[in-house]
Formats: sequence, structure tokens, C-alpha cells
Amino acid sequence: MHGGLLIAYANQSTTPQSRVALFVESETRLTWTSLFAQTFPQSNIYLVGGTVRDVLLGHLPKDIDLVVQGVPADQIERFLTTQGAVRFVGERFGTFKFVPHGCRNQEPMDIALPRTESIGPIHGSGRKDMAIKSDYKISIQEDLSRRDFTINAIAYNLQTREIIDPYNGMMDLQHQVIRTVLDPEKRFYEDATRILRGLRFASQLRFGIEQQTWQAIRDNMDLLNNKIITDSGTYKYVIPRDAIGKEFALGFVSHPVHTLMLWEECGALEQFIPWLYQQKKAVLENGKTAFEKTKELLHTLERPSFLEHHNLDAMHPNVLITALSIFSQEQDKALHLCRDLYLHQFPVSHWAHVDCQNVEWLIDHIHILEEQDPSSMRPSMFEKLFCSQKGQQLIALVHAIELIASRHCATTQRLHTALALYHHYFDSFYPKLLSGKDIIDLGVEPGIKVRELMDKARDAQLVGKINTKDEARAYIASLV
Repeated sequence: MHGGLLIAYANQSTTPQSRVALFVESETRLTWTSLFAQTFPQSNIYLVGGTVRDVLLGHLPKDIDLVVQGVPADQIERFLTTQGAVRFVGERFGTFKFVPHGCRNQEPMDIALPRTESIGPIHGSGRKDMAIKSDYKISIQEDLSRRDFTINAIAYNLQTREIIDPYNGMMDLQHQVIRTVLDPEKRFYEDATRILRGLRFASQLRFGIEQQTWQAIRDNMDLLNNKIITDSGTYKYVIPRDAIGKEFALGFVSHPVHTLMLWEECGALEQFIPWLYQQKKAVLENGKTAFEKTKELLHTLERPSFLEHHNLDAMHPNVLITALSIFSQEQDKALHLCRDLYLHQFPVSHWAHVDCQNVEWLIDHIHILEEQDPSSMRPSMFEKLFCSQKGQQLIALVHAIELIASRHCATTQRLHTALALYHHYFDSFYPKLLSGKDIIDLGVEPGIKVRELMDKARDAQLVGKINTKDEARAYIASLV
């Protein structure tokens, strides 16, 4: 749950310091910090960034970010090697990836020295252009001053249990507002990806964007298309397209319609997904634009009652991305979006993971119920098409399209049949009785014939004609 009553209740029931202290005490990945503080009494260990933000919002953070001030990097590294597995990311960022003993299956935490950032001699508004100074003597206030948004510029001192909030980030959390640290024009000029990060946080957290920050987002969108000349004489974008895709995907999967509206209103949609922006000009038969129908489709896919009907906790990103081009003249535009913005960049375990091959499969099969009646399909063929994760995604997408079409047709009836068959086969799962080796042992030469006989055995099993392995062998033997 994001924002709203949860934040209000949490803020009224306990102090912010108490909420963060409770998290620190219960987090097993932080038990080593008390020994570190004893070993280096001059040190200050701060919980920072998104970790503090999420705890204050009432969420349980998966990632832990720490800043250690007052101790040189080599001494930090020597200490950490005695407490777990540690890897130094590099001089530029001065950050360690660390997994304490006993926490092998948990996410590694980031432990950094305080740092400052400044614009280098040649600056194209890319993060790599920034001159970064990492030094254990830098104060936490200086470190927080270079961060993007006020809600990410809050720190918690583990030793003193004090919250450091120089830019009123806690107030912005309470008011549910995205605001840059200091001047938004300067923040976005330093690193243009912050423009899209702001949009992403607004979608993920269901927050509004402060007026000056919003105006700066709109005014500086062109920074994201800055180019530099390479050594080979070609031009490349300062902001990689995968960085744009990352921010779009994280916001879109969290809150699809809100993300589209934000991107449309600030100009990002027209710049980076122009075919989707053109849907605003395409008027359909019912008088609505294709863009309006796309938003309606996404609303339907996210509706709690719809998700419950399909036994889903959340709609899969594959379906949400595919839905973007359903009302476009070229329905494969969603596949191009996947590839152009590298939406497949997240690992399979990530909640925003998009599988481009599955998106392509959904696009290819979106009209299957217009072409085929599931009641006339062979049971094994229906099972292959629909009784899988991507088959479930296909049924959900077709169902949502039919709901917003508000018309009864042959596809609607076929959809009901498909849903009934899906629940019948899926809820009453039947383990396969025969393998390919079993059929070869009956004297069938390896090849396509084996596959055909396996499908026939599966057909017979799904309709209740055979129920045991011996019956399956006898059935195949009769066919052979």
C-alpha cells in the first residue's frame, strides 16, 4: 500500500526516529554495525536514501544503503572482510557491496563513503560527466546536498538515532510531494535522468510533483536527447536509451495509467514513444481516441476484481506492455518498444521483468479466439496454448479487450468457453502418463510420430478416456 492513510497513521502512531530504529534493530544485515562503531568510535554510520524513505513510508525496504563517515576506505574494507563477503565497486563511487555472515540469500547492501558531485569541464547532462569526489572526511550534510529529491536526501545516524533532514524531505513525504534538492534546473542539468526518475517516483509512490520541479521537468526534456561525438566520429546519446527504458518500465509497471498521463503531459511520451502519442489523434468507431481506449484497457487490467477473477495478485508486465499497442494500427509496436528501450533489462526475478519473446507471442495470438473456437480444439492443443503462464496472460488480455468493447460477439462466447476449459484443466491438473521414451519403448521410431502419439495420449487423458499409465500404454499400442 502506498501513501494515504498508511502514511498518516504511521506518522501519528510513532515518531519517525522510532520507526527507523525499529527497522535497524530487526534487520539482520545491520547487526555488524554496533561492533564497527566500537572499533571506530570516530565513525558515523548513516542509513540513507531510498532505505530511509521506504521505512518512513511504512514499507519494508529490500535494499539497504549506508554511508560511513570518519573512516578511510581501506580500514572499512579490512573490517568488512572479517564480517562477511565484501567487494569494492571502484574509486569513482567509493562503494562496497557487502553481505554479512549468515545473510547469504539476502540482497547485498551498499556501503559508501560520503561524496560530492560537480559538473566537469565537458558536460552533456549525463551522470558519467559528473566529477565525483569520495572522501571519508566529507560531512553527511554535504553528501545529502548532491542528491536528487528531498525524499531521498534524508539520513539516519545509527549511533545517535538522529534523523538528518536538511531539505525537509520528511515534510514532503507527509504531503506526498516530489521536489528536487535545491534548484531543479541545476539538478536536471547535472544529470538529466533525474527528470525521468522524478516521473517514476511520482508513479511508484502515487505522489504529486511540486510546481517548480514539474516546470523544470517540462522545460528540460530535451536534455535527454543530448549527443556527443565518439572517437570513431559517430554520435551517441549522452543518456543511454536503456536508462530511459528503465525509468519508464519501473513507473509504468507500478502504475500504468498514471505513468502514461505524466509522460504525456510533460512531453516525454511524444519524444520517446511517438507512436503511442499519435494514438491521441486516432479516433475509433465509438468516437474515442485510441489513447483513451488504451488507458481504459490498462485500467481494466489493473482492476482488483478483474485480477481476482483471473487468480492474479498483479498483472504481468508482459500484458501491460502488449496492451499499449492493441489499438494502434501496427500492433507489433509494443515489441519494438521492448527492444528500443531495452525493457528486458531486468532479471527474471525482478517484479518489472519484461520478456520480449512473450510479448511477441501475445501479439501473434491476440486474435486467436476470433479465428478458432476453443471447444473444437484438441484438448492437448488447448492445454499448450492456454494452460501456461503466457496462456493465462493471453486469456486475461483478451478478456479485458472484450470487456471494454461492450459488445456480444462470437469471440465473447469463445472467451467464456476458454475460461471454463482453462479452469477445468488448470484446477484439475493431470500429470502426463507417458513420456517420449515410453512411446519409443513401444517400438515407435524417434521423430515427429512420437510427438503426435504423445498428443493423442494426452487428448485421451484430458477427456477421461484413460487414467493410468497401463491404460495409456495399451491405448498407444492400439494406435501403433
